[in-house]
Amino acid sequence: METEFQNAVGKGMGEVIRDITDFLCTPYVINRERRIDLCSLVEDLNMHEQFSFALLSEADAQGWGPDESEAFYRHACAPIVEPRVIEAMVNAFRNRDSEEYHAYNRKYGNRFSALDGSYWSTALALGIDAEQVEEVMHYLRLFTVALMEFAYMEDRNPEVTYAWCYYESFRKTLDQLAAEPEPAPLLLKVRALGGSAGKREGDYYYLSLGADIENPNPDRMARGVQIDITLKDKNGEVITVIGDRLESVDPGAIFHYGVTRKIRGAAVANIAATVRASSYLKLQTPIMKHILLSSLRLKRATDGMQLSGTLNSEYDKALRSIRLHYQFLSSTNKILGGGSEWILGGIAPAQPLGISSKIAVPIANVAKVVYSIDFDAIELVSD
Repeated sequence: METEFQNAVGKGMGEVIRDITDFLCTPYVINRERRIDLCSLVEDLNMHEQFSFALLSEADAQGWGPDESEAFYRHACAPIVEPRVIEAMVNAFRNRDSEEYHAYNRKYGNRFSALDGSYWSTALALGIDAEQVEEVMHYLRLFTVALMEFAYMEDRNPEVTYAWCYYESFRKTLDQLAAEPEPAPLLLKVRALGGSAGKREGDYYYLSLGADIENPNPDRMARGVQIDITLKDKNGEVITVIGDRLESVDPGAIFHYGVTRKIRGAAVANIAATVRASSYLKLQTPIMKHILLSSLRLKRATDGMQLSGTLNSEYDKALRSIRLHYQFLSSTNKILGGGSEWILGGIAPAQPLGISSKIAVPIANVAKVVYSIDFDAIELVSD
């Protein structure tokens, strides 16, 4: 069994097959107490499957045809690898669109990361636990050398190999685990809050509110933002709590949130708002600002405010659903109220969409309107 990269070049097919056989039939035990064999490990995560997947992937990367690849794989591995594994692996490679192939790729592909459940990330975790990372890296070396022998077999000289990416992914994962933990994200802030109440009708009235929500993190998008607006009367008693949710708030952005609700009970004397993100996504470039509101028209009547205009999406894919939030501001930028409108039909690229939204509070002295668009940002990168 070859152990050095420099000696893995130019071997004959028989030599390569012998080295592969030696590698696959050799146990590799770490952790003296638990006696963990990285070769067998567990039934559905083991070196026989790992090497089988890598060998067939390397053959594909080197331009081997499927019949030729399968024949070499069977000849090299059949003496050691169980027939059921060989048949399952061959069938998976015959149908790359199958769930079986994708499951193998998740476990055994050359692009892996810490804690993703793949073979090599699991081996690394076990090595860290046993304080035997160097031993695991030596096993990775033996694995990679065996694959390199195949890639460079019979004087072949490939420009790239599938095998080397295993080493690159391993090193990257190890560096990530050894790196200093990132600081906790900064908390979201409510920068401004204001609103107006409508005329009481019996035991209820409408209240129109706006809140500016700031994400102070320059490198993280806030996801699943929970909003709670607490309304209290003059005695400090809670009238109600308005709860809402935003999908995504860009890094370094201020979101102009608006809401109008029917309120039952006493008049509001105090308004307080809290916000928190359920999670954060590493992101430095804002991506939520490419749906524009144009041709804005605002009409005030005795029964409320009517806002209308046209939305234009500058994204290159359709979004399933979006929500328009808007605020009415005074000439001194004081928030006088706000509202929102769900657009459940979504919006398509380069297809202007007319919108109309009404709130049941007539608001005087409106000098301008600001708005924000909310949607699930993951839609921009999903298939």
